[in-house]
Amino acid sequence: MKNIIKNALFAGILLLLFSCSSKPLTADFELYSDGVIQDSLLQLAVKIENNTSKTLELDIEWRIATDNGETIKQMRFPYSINCDTVLLAYAPLHHFKQCGFYRIEAQICHANYTEDLFTNVVMNPEDIHSPLRKPGDFDAFWQRNIASLSKLNTTPEIKKIERSSDAKTDLYEVSLKSLGDLSIKGWLEVPKKKGNYATLYRVPGYTENLEPIDMYDDMIVFSLNVRDHGNSDNSGVREYEMWVRGLENEESFFYKNIYLDCFVGLNYLASREDVDLERIAVWGGSQGGGLSLLTAAYDKRISLCVADIPFLSDWERYFEISHWYELDQWMLEHPNISWNEILDVFSYFDTKNMVHKIECPVWMGIGLQDDVCPPATSFASYNLITSPKRYNIYPHQFHSQPQSHYDERFMEIRAFFKMD
Repeated sequence: MKNIIKNALFAGILLLLFSCSSKPLTADFELYSDGVIQDSLLQLAVKIENNTSKTLELDIEWRIATDNGETIKQMRFPYSINCDTVLLAYAPLHHFKQCGFYRIEAQICHANYTEDLFTNVVMNPEDIHSPLRKPGDFDAFWQRNIASLSKLNTTPEIKKIERSSDAKTDLYEVSLKSLGDLSIKGWLEVPKKKGNYATLYRVPGYTENLEPIDMYDDMIVFSLNVRDHGNSDNSGVREYEMWVRGLENEESFFYKNIYLDCFVGLNYLASREDVDLERIAVWGGSQGGGLSLLTAAYDKRISLCVADIPFLSDWERYFEISHWYELDQWMLEHPNISWNEILDVFSYFDTKNMVHKIECPVWMGIGLQDDVCPPATSFASYNLITSPKRYNIYPHQFHSQPQSHYDERFMEIRAFFKMD
């Protein structure tokens, strides 16, 4: 009898815990036209499912805002949803007057339960334009620094890496001298059969460690880790403060040498007899997306640029939308340096000031919900490209791309180079 009572009490506690933790409703956004605003009118709904056995009375607080947080419209509506049914609650009708990215929020309130949802939408991203902040000596700055690479020791150190017999390519670790007497390293994959090959040049995202991919037996792939990334040398403590190193001026800023590392890697590739100089693609994501745009802008040996969720663009707009915690500490330590002075330094490294030089095709991929590299900043650069270009917007992606994107891009690169 005691065991029966104990088991009953235990079951009751489990039931109570389950009922307390279960949600009375399930809600998510229902996007139309993949989050792209058609005819300037917002078409969006919240799909709500009643998980209880009774009718629920609830309110939704709607908020429509710009991507930098300025409220455009805020309204609250009551809703009623029967048990075991699904409700589509449509956002209030709104007519957007300007192109750009917008944030739609829905706070669902029922009794003591609340749930906050948000999604981003976009209207006419090709029309996004941002004022240039370009120093008078911008071109001279980059011409001088790129020219300085000619003084480097160009003799690479190449070490063959043992690979399984069924690997598609031979693998080498390549070490190259770059500025500051640092060695930057990359993984070179070369088809086993001698020939002249199309080449994919990969550049890394922030702190990313690029590794070999071993995908094709008819393409050279060079995955370069710029300084402080992957297997390359360090120029400081390898932490997330790289964005503010040397920010006092453009000559000392850490990213000057990161950018130049990309040209060191490309110079090495172009020196190889097995690289087809008419078929070199550069590809990177996030920081690597920005590095891809930079490399294509200043080196005409690039014949295709693939830039995913690209960073390093439109800094002023970036800081209106997003935030770096590293910059807070840096500004605390440099109280005499103003925002204008900081933005002046960043302007030397803004791809928005470079991309008009690109002559090859550019393919860009964007995550509509990206809160790391706001899509508006990516389009600020993209829309200044005058060469053939196209983009994909993935409505549910944040700072990433779906696997299908990468699979398709590899096939598209092969088709572009007429490899199949």
